[in-house]
Amino acid sequence: MTKTILSEEQKAQVVNFIKTKPEMNSKEIANILNYPVECVRSLKSHVTMGTYDKVIIDDDSEIDYEISLSMEKDLQTFLLNDLTQIEPGLKLVEKGKEYQIEVGRIDILAKDKNDEYVIIELKAGKAKDDALGQILGYMGFVSEALANGKPVRGYIIANDFEERLKYAVKNVPNVMLKAYKVNFSFVDINRS
Repeated sequence: MTKTILSEEQKAQVVNFIKTKPEMNSKEIANILNYPVECVRSLKSHVTMGTYDKVIIDDDSEIDYEISLSMEKDLQTFLLNDLTQIEPGLKLVEKGKEYQIEVGRIDILAKDKNDEYVIIELKAGKAKDDALGQILGYMGFVSEALANGKPVRGYIIANDFEERLKYAVKNVPNVMLKAYKVNFSFVDINRS
């Protein structure tokens, strides 16, 4: 894996562009700042997914620019193969993968065994408290536009959760947190 080192000041410049100019893509920001596009793309992914705090460790931290975005997509693919891992009876609605609505894009839109909508928001790494506002916005839209008066529920799925998010969700009974764990096993191929 290729690694590039950016100083804290350089990272702050990139993050400032990402937050103040969200319409700019990674390549445009990289060209303006004269930084490697892979670094900008990585930081943009981390900022967007709420995992930016995991990237910054110290002044000489290294940026692994392949991990988070592919991890969220891999998690999505894994769950779409069997949504019952989240909840028995859960099924993907038609075009429910990255379902586009007026207020954003839902990672997974499903229905439960009672034919009620379930919104699944995926976060690579640690989910921040803003994930709750994001999923509540999606739930509000689905409730008004699609649910026809039926209840709408949501799951935020991440590797870990900020403490503030854990406390906030206690007051929102129709939103649940689920943590995923990743296990790797290695097999020798060239030995008999």
